[in-house]
Amino acid sequence: MRRCVGVLMVCVLLLSIGSTAQATRTWVSGSTGNWSDTTKWSGGAVPSDQTAQIDVGNVTVNSSQVTPQLLMGVAAGTDTVVLNISSNLTSSKASAELFTLVKTSNAATSVTVNQSAGTVSVFQPGYPGTGETRLVSASTTLGTAIYNLSGGVLDTEVLSKGNATNNSAQFNATGGTLVIRNMIYRFGLNSAGGGFNQGTCKLEIGAIDTVKAITVGNSTNSMDYTVGTGGILNFDIASASSYDTVLQYGNYANTAGATLQVDVLGEAPAVNSFFDVWTFNTKSSTYDNGSGAFSVLPVGWTASWVDTNADNFKDTLRLTYTPEPATIALLGLGLLAIRRNKK
Repeated sequence: MRRCVGVLMVCVLLLSIGSTAQATRTWVSGSTGNWSDTTKWSGGAVPSDQTAQIDVGNVTVNSSQVTPQLLMGVAAGTDTVVLNISSNLTSSKASAELFTLVKTSNAATSVTVNQSAGTVSVFQPGYPGTGETRLVSASTTLGTAIYNLSGGVLDTEVLSKGNATNNSAQFNATGGTLVIRNMIYRFGLNSAGGGFNQGTCKLEIGAIDTVKAITVGNSTNSMDYTVGTGGILNFDIASASSYDTVLQYGNYANTAGATLQVDVLGEAPAVNSFFDVWTFNTKSSTYDNGSGAFSVLPVGWTASWVDTNADNFKDTLRLTYTPEPATIALLGLGLLAIRRNKK
């Protein structure tokens, strides 16, 4: 019996040592290949419950992959990483930082992520606020990191530049959907001419068909906001008191040329009801605040930037439900038909 217990203890010890040794799987330096190729990873296995680290190489993700955390350009020196994503990639670890340059010590470090399809998920289910798509380390201004979103979905709790003044970190969106569950921040200080440009992708506030409040910037990182012509802003409305909202720490939001998408999750709102979906943290006359009409609006909705504190600066994006008389008549007929069927 003692011998069996001893053997069991040794096995447990070996397993724990093996698990610790394989806490991180590293891409074979300089290699070009597919993420699913076991020969390209240390230990001869694809990272699934281990951190994936890619310092130098060109990696393609064209089949669904899962890793608790992905770090790129970690090692000191001249590191060049290209990650091409056309399938699902999931990072599900509390406080995980995906697409990160950490501890970079050389300005030659370069990471480029090209996402054309698939869903990249960076959040921890059940732990709101954890999961960060960070482009550079918060403690360094070295290195270049670029995320190019042309298709698919990037679903993340936090989208962060990492270091507020690093102009070599960029998020370029020409398509696809950007889902923000918590906040966008550190994309640049206004004093440095920084801000966040959504580009021409779709910005989904929170997960699809959920009501969420997000922030752009924070108390220490004020930023302007711009959406490109053809970009989409999506807001979900569940009730008069429950709907998507954005709080911006910054001077200016330009929505000119954007398409507005409103998804009503419950019953149609009351006629002429309004929803203040985008506001500024500081409503002051020293701020320029929001401007810009929308190129496309949902039927029955109007949207405008309004001044809510009488200082002649537009500080709030207000959505108003004003269906045309014909639409109201159709709704009335529908309700009448429902009542008759019930009888």
